[in-house]
Amino acid sequence: KVKKVLLGKAEHYYVKAQVGLFVIENQELNVGDRILISGPTTGEQEITISELFVNGKPCETAKEGDQVTFEIPFRIRLSDKLYKILG
Repeated sequence: KVKKVLLGKAEHYYVKAQVGLFVIENQELNVGDRILISGPTTGEQEITISELFVNGKPCETAKEGDQVTFEIPFRIRLSDKLYKILG
């Protein structure tokens, strides 16, 4: 079992750009973090954040309430949740 903490949820997926938009609801997200995107259709997908955009600007850290976008090689849905993998 993977130790993980809920960060936020998916808001939108830009198909042509392959970019996902998430809203951070608790904790924070940093460049280099391993994350898990989980949902009924998507399943469980793990990726490592290589670059982050907070409110449209390149950034190292996203805090609560921020709108975050980053590249995702697969499609996400609105029901998907964003987790940070611990340890």
